[in-house]
Amino acid sequence: MNSTQYKEYHESFMLNNNGSTAVHTCLCIYFTLQCAMLCVIKQIRNNTNRYISEYLIIILPMILAHTVFSDYIYELNIAVFILLMYEIAKNYDKLDVHKTLSSSNVYLNNKIYLITCLRGLTYLITGLCILAVDFKDFPRHLAKTENYGYSLMDTGVGLFVLISGLVHKDVNKNNYQTVLKSNTKFVLILLLLGIARYFSVKQLDYQVHISEYGVHWNFFFTLAICKLFSTVLLIITSHVLVLCIIVIIAHELLLYYGVQDWVFSDIKRIGFIDANREGISSSLGYVALYLFAAYLKKELIKTSCNRYCILRNLLSSSFVLLIITTAVNRIRPISRTLANTAYCSYISTVLTFGVLVIYFLEVIFQGNKKTSFEVPLILAAINNNGLLYFLVANLSTGLINLSLHTFLVSSLTTFVILNCYMIFTIYITIYMNEKGIKL
Repeated sequence: MNSTQYKEYHESFMLNNNGSTAVHTCLCIYFTLQCAMLCVIKQIRNNTNRYISEYLIIILPMILAHTVFSDYIYELNIAVFILLMYEIAKNYDKLDVHKTLSSSNVYLNNKIYLITCLRGLTYLITGLCILAVDFKDFPRHLAKTENYGYSLMDTGVGLFVLISGLVHKDVNKNNYQTVLKSNTKFVLILLLLGIARYFSVKQLDYQVHISEYGVHWNFFFTLAICKLFSTVLLIITSHVLVLCIIVIIAHELLLYYGVQDWVFSDIKRIGFIDANREGISSSLGYVALYLFAAYLKKELIKTSCNRYCILRNLLSSSFVLLIITTAVNRIRPISRTLANTAYCSYISTVLTFGVLVIYFLEVIFQGNKKTSFEVPLILAAINNNGLLYFLVANLSTGLINLSLHTFLVSSLTTFVILNCYMIFTIYITIYMNEKGIKL
């Protein structure tokens, strides 16, 4: 194939994807989450051995689970769950679960390690998927859906927005200028990256699926809009949950009264708004996701109640969101393209349940002198420099796709390339952290 033929062939694989099921998609994420928790509990002390062990326990299984072993995701989850339970059981005599959960909700060194873990994992899975999707060994049902449906990459997009909201800094009289300056800088960086991505894709004639975000729009612009609008709204009022509900209702009403039909119509992409209707129309839904994450963080740092109370709230929130997702999905199906209510509630359910699991493990292992909850070094490094890792991953993906026809390579070549890519992106991130270079 010449370059033009291959581009058409590549883009044809991205069309008309209806995704997978909600359970299957969640298990793809929770498999890697369980691997990370297994790594946390094993607590290897030597740093060199930790990096190797973390790669073998988290990264390598993640690559295999999303390529050659993707049909066995249920069995893989059961296997790692048994290993995780075994490691917890080995440490059970050292734990005083009731006493720990009855104590005040105070974090060691005022650091919420579960956020570090979740951010690192989200960046990690996203980093793998943006390259793996260009290989035949990556199942099509895990790629982004066309209009409606559940998929791993659709879920990853929402989680990416949520983890941004989890680290949102509360604005008050004392830090008003600092937070505003920091957020403005971050928004400008995202806008510049979005513009750079558009021109580089245009210049290199790189394959792109227009119905994801539009002609000019990309995910960097969506992140910038989320940060900007959410910051403005949170300056106006501190009632985050109320804001979230108002925004998602307004978004759903707009979709219902014409925006949804406009997005899925065959209107020619003339003018900036029509050309980017997917990216523009979904932005309000992503703002709602960002606000929900900011609310969830507020709940996590509450010191007025004990840890039992936090766990109970997380569990009840997960069930309420699950019920909302199931009910709304029957009326208006889930759509990542629209970022509608069903999509936002589903992504929020995935996050809340993940937070519940990691929070429980963090408090019971961190609340005892004989045990500890140590964030995997790889996840800590990525969390510390997430935007840089994401940028390196995007650039590496582009270079690999320009260097060879990825859809035509063998399974063995795919496996080697994905491992080299993951090692390279992780190494660069760790190296940049050590040199103090951060975006």
